[in-house]
Amino acid sequence: MDAGPRRRRVHGGRHQRADGDRQPLAAVDGFCGRIRAAKDSQRDPDFVVVARTEAFIAGHGLAEALARAHAYADAGADAILIHSAKRTPDEVLSFKQAWDRPLPVLAVPTKYCDTPTAVFRRHQFAALIWANHLLRSSIAAMQATAAQIFADESVCRIESAIAPVSEVFRLQRVDELESAEERYLSGPAPLLPAVNQ
Repeated sequence: MDAGPRRRRVHGGRHQRADGDRQPLAAVDGFCGRIRAAKDSQRDPDFVVVARTEAFIAGHGLAEALARAHAYADAGADAILIHSAKRTPDEVLSFKQAWDRPLPVLAVPTKYCDTPTAVFRRHQFAALIWANHLLRSSIAAMQATAAQIFADESVCRIESAIAPVSEVFRLQRVDELESAEERYLSGPAPLLPAVNQ
């Protein structure tokens, strides 16, 4: 759940606020209602609602970040995600130091990635989210592979550097699918008549 700004300036293809700009945030009550709805309809005890506040990103400061996080906790959130676009972890560390609830706090250190993980452990963050690095690395790998195939007009040189098809099947859990087919689809599938017969 993203309790972030409704609008941000668009710059360079990304949504971001200009330094010093304060952007409006969506109403707290609306997000609290969404949290309550999620928790009221929860069926799986392992399902968790992580409420994210972008008060820092929108330029509203620590007091607003805490007020929103307290409201989300009161609405039933299971954890709080505090986000900052600064190049240092100062904002999220100040939030964690001021946080006075038992709910776990998560952070997304994309911008301040050179901060050692030990710093977050010392401040007792529950988890860190490395937001989009696997996606971005997969894009770079696919582009490099596509360029190699294009240059070689062949896939021979890349075969040893990529995952085997068996790994694709493992990730898709094909054995589980085959087991389910044997259990539930006994006998050959009936042949459908041709349309014009």
